[in-house]
Amino acid sequence: MKRYPAQDLEPAVRDPKKLRLTGIVLVVVMLVSGFGILIAYNRSAKRQADDDRPALGSGRLDKNFRVWRQDESEAGLLDMEGDVFVIAPVSFEQPEGWKATRKVLENLKASYGERDDFHIVMLTVDPENEPPTKLAEYAKDLGAELPLWWLAGASEESTHKFMKRRLKAQLVPQKKEGIWEYDPSLIVVDRDRHLRQATVRARNAKGKELNFRNPVPFDFEQAAVWDAEGRSEGLEKTNVETLEDLLHKTIDHLIEQPAAKQP
Repeated sequence: MKRYPAQDLEPAVRDPKKLRLTGIVLVVVMLVSGFGILIAYNRSAKRQADDDRPALGSGRLDKNFRVWRQDESEAGLLDMEGDVFVIAPVSFEQPEGWKATRKVLENLKASYGERDDFHIVMLTVDPENEPPTKLAEYAKDLGAELPLWWLAGASEESTHKFMKRRLKAQLVPQKKEGIWEYDPSLIVVDRDRHLRQATVRARNAKGKELNFRNPVPFDFEQAAVWDAEGRSEGLEKTNVETLEDLLHKTIDHLIEQPAAKQP
């Protein structure tokens, strides 16, 4: 290859007009692309805002957690695979801790009790002190009969691990001064074992609706606290009633959906 002495090379001469034109073209391309992305985002947000399907939760039941029930029989939660069911963590000895939830469960029985593909599972957080003999007494008081309504327990360690790892409980059960503290939120499980939540349109600090939805936990005890504090926030119904409507809407949707075909 022929080499030239460095002193014989001349620097390239840049045309200012061409540089300005290139810069303008790049800016126009970036603006058009930006507007295109913004339009696509707004359309996607609008579709999501109008999508009232139940949100997928943060987990899926992939192990057949085994329990004892009020009739002293043993069963696994995945024995109900292909059905829709609700799990309610409770301490039966502390009925004040699930007072609002009890009414909701009784209403679920009234609405779906004739179905053979829907179930209620009340899981005790204090299984060592609430064996099947006691569960039978509680079941009689509630009018809870199998196979619709389970009152269930397992060992304390396995129950608390199950609530933390599988049900994604916000508060792992713990006893303080003789009182159980735990996350009382209802867990809805679809036909394919996914944990599901309702969705509601998000609002800004001024109460204006935004173009996206947020998942909502079914915590009826917290909703009852807000009602007691007068925090209905302009709702036509109480917080408990509004949340219960969302629960029924979620269950109705899941019942209508068939289970996914297994490979």
